[in-house]
Amino acid sequence: MADPDAPVQIGIGFGPEHREAAANLYWNAFGRKLDHAIGPRERGLGLIEQGLDPSRAVAAIQNRELVGLAGFNLEGKALTTIRARDIIKEFGLWSGIRRSAWASILHRKPGADQLLMDGIVVRADRRGHGIGTKMLFRLFDVALAHDKSVVRLDVVDTNPAARHLYEGLGFVQIKTEKVPFLSRVIGFSAATTMERPVN
Repeated sequence: MADPDAPVQIGIGFGPEHREAAANLYWNAFGRKLDHAIGPRERGLGLIEQGLDPSRAVAAIQNRELVGLAGFNLEGKALTTIRARDIIKEFGLWSGIRRSAWASILHRKPGADQLLMDGIVVRADRRGHGIGTKMLFRLFDVALAHDKSVVRLDVVDTNPAARHLYEGLGFVQIKTEKVPFLSRVIGFSAATTMERPVN
């Protein structure tokens, strides 16, 4: 049995042995939002894994297992990139076009002075141990190393625990976008953009 008290290593990137686990973590956290673009899960996981860029991840490794992941968008590259041509190849022309249009709604772009956090997730059995906080602090280091003055993220209204964590680390609300007409589809009715200076 793996040691639950073993040290957790927080670093940039992950190895090929962790790609499948990374895709699963990502889907577990954001699958409902992604389902209309690349679901069902069995097919979506393949597209996520194919599009992963480990250089755009802060990873938490414990007992040689990937237990946490925080993606970021920097210099035009994100943790996972799913291209329209890959969606069309997987689902066919007409379904692929519709799904690609849905995927484009979810796309966000950082400002010139921003590092955009592209999702954060901790494996369910390792939550409550400070892993998410440690990954966020590593993200602040990444922002500083690339001369970014702000870390930006979005948090949905159905995740108050995450918002509380972000506020405790100095993130402040910038704006809230309401999408009540999509709540049954994507699982939330509003998303709040938050920022934190890193200087």
